[in-house]
Amino acid sequence: MPASRQKEIQMRKSLILTALILAGALLALPAAVTTIPDAASPTGYTTTITYTDSEATDAKLVGSFTFYKDNDLRVFANGAILNKTDKVANYVSGPESWDPDGSMRHINDEGYTAVMAKDGDTFSYTMQLPCASYLYFFQVSYDNGETWVRVTDPDNIPPQNTYALNSQYRSQFFVPYDASKQDASDDWTFLLPIEDPSKAGTIEYLVYTGADGSARPAQVYLPAGYDAEREEPYKAVFMSHGGGGAEGDWFHQGNVNNIADRLIADGVIEPFIIVAPENVTFTIKSGTDYHAIYDDMVNYLFPALEENYNITTDPEDRAMVGLSRGANVTSWILLRETATFGSYALLSCGGVNLYSADSYNEYLGSVDIYLGGGFSDQAFLRANTLDLNKVSSVMGFAWLMNNLGLEFNHGDPVKVVPGAHDWFIWPQLALDYFSNYLWK
Repeated sequence: MPASRQKEIQMRKSLILTALILAGALLALPAAVTTIPDAASPTGYTTTITYTDSEATDAKLVGSFTFYKDNDLRVFANGAILNKTDKVANYVSGPESWDPDGSMRHINDEGYTAVMAKDGDTFSYTMQLPCASYLYFFQVSYDNGETWVRVTDPDNIPPQNTYALNSQYRSQFFVPYDASKQDASDDWTFLLPIEDPSKAGTIEYLVYTGADGSARPAQVYLPAGYDAEREEPYKAVFMSHGGGGAEGDWFHQGNVNNIADRLIADGVIEPFIIVAPENVTFTIKSGTDYHAIYDDMVNYLFPALEENYNITTDPEDRAMVGLSRGANVTSWILLRETATFGSYALLSCGGVNLYSADSYNEYLGSVDIYLGGGFSDQAFLRANTLDLNKVSSVMGFAWLMNNLGLEFNHGDPVKVVPGAHDWFIWPQLALDYFSNYLWK
């Protein structure tokens, strides 16, 4: 890489780190979101979200504030076994129906819509929510509800938007855990920023020249205490977003950096690097150009990372993780270019119909494979057919692995966690994968 280009990248990274610090400070106390301890609340906390706009006539809050009863088969696989006159929405409720008995589970990133109360120029909505990370945005009308526009909270702009090429439209906030009010199953502290800032890693933004000659974005998590001169290079996990997503999703929506911080601090896993590339650029008439994504990653991203970071070049010390469409990218590499990584995790995967049972190659039996999905995930088991060989689903891919005589999850069953095809299940699966399978 030319020295001028390397200098440009380093300058970008320095500017980004400064932006991250400032954005992080803003995220910690967003003016539009207030969460306070409340003895009268069933969760122990009350959250109020406000939006001020002198021109708006109406505003709605849209966010991830919905729940379902644990193991309710009527929502399994997004209603795969329901009759056609029923709807999953009939069995999903808002925070007003949350029950402290431990039976409620999170579902859907944008499942809840509420009309906000207006007081002058300010709109507000108040909820009692259990511990978790929540995403939201506003729908705003300027003509008394005739038309609506989507608005990202101007007082809680996602920090990704200060430095990423691809912005996030949903803002985020966290609600703590109250053991006296909430069940142990409601403890999602693993998603929250680590309490000791000295144990928090950093996220850097890397721009590299890609296979198509364009400036390509990737985000890089460096663990606390990262040592650029360490004799042993750091192991690395490459994490691909889903369809319609971007390189910042795993950090902003999935909080995978917070998960890694806590696991590293607790000694569950060794310090490692996370790389989140952008995989939306390479498409062809028939859909995703998997080969182009692979070429860009191996022949362009890998060298840029190796020049700028103390990162492994050993496939055994590299892992590939993908969700939804990103899991299809991961499965393509697994079955076509197996030796690139030593471990593969496919979350809410599909794409089984892209391959035949004779896709086996000499490396497949030597890599670790992890499969997981959500209880109410439409990618877990598709409705109206049990022909797994032709259906893009988690269970369909498990069938393919079984048919090839391959072990996954170290011999354990497919991992199923509460939730749907959303940012509640993928962090749970990442936590399980990092804690119990990766490099174990």
